[in-house]
Amino acid sequence: MEVKPLSKRIVGILALLLLFAPLFSTSVLAAGDAPHIGVDSSRADRLDLNNDGDRDTIRVVYLLNTTSHYAEAAVQVDVEHAGMTLTFWDNVTFNRTTPYFSSQDIEAWGDGVFTVRMKVWDAESNMIVYSEDFGDFDLVASLTQPYLRLDLEATGTLFLGDDCTIDRVFLDEVGERYDAIGLISLSGTPWIVPDDLSDVDCSTWPARDYHLVMFYRNLLGFSTQAELDFTIHTLPPPIFTLNVTGNNDDVGSECIVAIEPSLGTTMALMSVQWEITDPRGDAVVVPGFTTVDCRLWQVGLSKVRVTVTSPEGQSTLGAFNLVRLPPQGSASSEVLEAAGPANMWPDRSLGENYEPTPFFGNSELTAQAIVFVVGIGIAILFGIFCGVMWNRRGKDSMVTFGETAAMEIDPESDGLPSYVDPTGVHWRQHPEGNVDWYDTVSGQWMPYEED
Repeated sequence: MEVKPLSKRIVGILALLLLFAPLFSTSVLAAGDAPHIGVDSSRADRLDLNNDGDRDTIRVVYLLNTTSHYAEAAVQVDVEHAGMTLTFWDNVTFNRTTPYFSSQDIEAWGDGVFTVRMKVWDAESNMIVYSEDFGDFDLVASLTQPYLRLDLEATGTLFLGDDCTIDRVFLDEVGERYDAIGLISLSGTPWIVPDDLSDVDCSTWPARDYHLVMFYRNLLGFSTQAELDFTIHTLPPPIFTLNVTGNNDDVGSECIVAIEPSLGTTMALMSVQWEITDPRGDAVVVPGFTTVDCRLWQVGLSKVRVTVTSPEGQSTLGAFNLVRLPPQGSASSEVLEAAGPANMWPDRSLGENYEPTPFFGNSELTAQAIVFVVGIGIAILFGIFCGVMWNRRGKDSMVTFGETAAMEIDPESDGLPSYVDPTGVHWRQHPEGNVDWYDTVSGQWMPYEED
């Protein structure tokens, strides 16, 4: 009774064996088949391709055959040098009537020993059907390995805003020869630049120290880098002078205060702030331009101060004391209004240009007559004075000169233009713009200094 189930199990196993028997027989047959691709001949030779007297290339030559009407093969050539191995492939199709003959040239990328090996693959079965070690070869490099260089095109001392260009120099004969060009990267720039060989414009970069690093690696594993250090300096403080037209001229005449920059100072990059005080001490508001129109400024001394500031915050101060004189002759209402109240105008002094005018004409006879009459009058007055003083001699023996009323005398301005302000102080101004005031106590001109 127990034999019956066992028979069914045996029958099932036999059925499975019969089902997979063709597959097992096919695999065994394929593994046991001889390869239908062979190598009739092969060799490796050293060559001097550039005819410079040095062997720089290995040429691997091979002849393949097949017993089949169609064959797919792949020839693999491995070349090792200095710890780096490059592999070169030749994928082919051929048949038994036309054997395949070809060669591969491997140019040396360094000086020294190159080890060469070859393998032939059956591309259909993915099996190696032939391998050969050609040994070692001494070669001299014919291909230049990757090379980078950064060149700075700029002046010796580079300031902010100067023309500045960085040239990227690149060479990779190995990558070009074997179609293995890689990517170039550049670091250390203030902002992102293209990862190519285009020139880099650094004329707008901020002022600071720079350390640039350019790195390259091709698809074969060769890599190199180049570095560049340079500095963009901050611009020096603005340098300028104040060019004044119309100082010591009448109100209403041409008057301009202009900033004249020195070489290296670009006013278009600067900010300008004027601080102007009129003779009354009030502020005069003007826009931040490089020139100021002072044609209609008030009579008297105006203090002009200007601050020029660079984009980096460095500033320079310029100053000038400008004097405007009262208008003469007929003047427009605009000029008279700008000049200020007439009762506040100082007295004019023409300095060396003053020419006195006689009271009664210019004739010599008239002048002599006046001198004669005046002389007689003085003699009479002197006699009366002497008589009075003789009579008072017994009463007062001494006259204190300090009690005599002081006489107001206009001080000599030494040919410089001068005027008297509303408080009665005498002023004169030098061509450079600085002014003096007259000290009545010491009887000397004193330079005016601000507190």
